[in-house]
Amino acid sequence: MSEIENRSTLGPEVIKGLTAKVYKLKNQADQAYSLAIDSALGVENNNFFRLFKSEKSNNARELITSKTGVGYGTITPEGEDFASDSRIVGYKTEFNFQTITKGITITLQDQLDRIVDRKLSELKDLMVSAKMTKDRDAFSVFNYAFTAQTSLPRILTYYGDGKPLASIAHPLKGSTTSTSTYSNASASGLPLTEVNLETARSALRNQLDDKGLPMNIGSSGLTLVVPVELEKKALEITNSNLKSNTANNDLNIYRDGIMTVMSTKWINAANGGSDTQWFLVDTAKSPLIFFDRNPITTSVYRTDSNKNITTDYYMRYQVGNDTWRALWASLGAGASYTG
Repeated sequence: MSEIENRSTLGPEVIKGLTAKVYKLKNQADQAYSLAIDSALGVENNNFFRLFKSEKSNNARELITSKTGVGYGTITPEGEDFASDSRIVGYKTEFNFQTITKGITITLQDQLDRIVDRKLSELKDLMVSAKMTKDRDAFSVFNYAFTAQTSLPRILTYYGDGKPLASIAHPLKGSTTSTSTYSNASASGLPLTEVNLETARSALRNQLDDKGLPMNIGSSGLTLVVPVELEKKALEITNSNLKSNTANNDLNIYRDGIMTVMSTKWINAANGGSDTQWFLVDTAKSPLIFFDRNPITTSVYRTDSNKNITTDYYMRYQVGNDTWRALWASLGAGASYTG
């Protein structure tokens, strides 16, 4: 239910007829919205550099699954039957779209006595609210990356292997090798350094499919995702002319287009994340999905009994991942992690 705005809630400063009038009503919402999810989404015909795959749906829910290819070919002696193999269906991800709403109701008296409407601009403020909410929810996939699936908020859904997005023991569903689980997270909370970044890149490149076979992941198009507290460190590591924090003249390989840095306040400790966590994502094969069911839809209507006006919005979506592969993560605080 919407709260009703009136003279007491908005304050007398925004009402006409006062001896002293407000020269300018500064809208804090203009500064509140900082980073659009659009900047992290792939756009049409340009899906190489993106954190999130942008999907749309007209259904009540969606199910995403995967399959492996076949294994290596086998030498077959003359006259013998051809070797056979089978593909393996991966774990599933189910998206159940959540509805998000917000509204503002103002009284008839306020409508009559207000200063110029555009100064308050309910619709603009609500659109900012909607976009901020989408930003927060999209980047929460990082903030909950180390959280058990049973403790996730409803806006998130994860790959059906039952593990956190970042885990040290993801099961390989049909591995025929000695490896039955695989890690895409640091068990020791490696802090962000040049050496540890290369550890992460190596781990990313060596990720396996469900048959335990190597994959084409981590060679280029990588994005290092950090909170703003780590932005300086991340840029020093990736953009220095030579290897950072060393006295030698080694080449800084990250300057050659291998890696891009994205820093965002949405994964800071103040916004539900951590000031030390960091993530490496192969953006060409990103496992992250922003699944839109209904776009931001606004309405304005009057209540006949009291002439109050309500402006509101609704939208439906869910955020998740269809695999853990192509992502590597560390809590970064040097503490052990067993998820």
